[in-house]
Amino acid sequence: MTLIVAFVRFVVALFLVRVALRFVAGVLQGLREPPSAAPRGVEMVRDRVCNTFLPRERAVTATVGGREMHFCSAACRDRALALPAGS
Repeated sequence: MTLIVAFVRFVVALFLVRVALRFVAGVLQGLREPPSAAPRGVEMVRDRVCNTFLPRERAVTATVGGREMHFCSAACRDRALALPAGS
């Protein structure tokens, strides 16, 4: 019976050493690597003619019906400008 108790204590001790080493390794890794900057989002705009989303800096803009609108191409812009004013 004493042998079994000694074996269980040994296994528990190994388990605790393993947990402690993983904890220390995680703390050390956190100290070594600075947190990376979160990726910045890109502002997207919608082309209402073809229902496409694209980055604002790539969009073709035009004023349609008194509102600034964004388009994926000059062709979509021209289609929007050709629409009647009430559409």
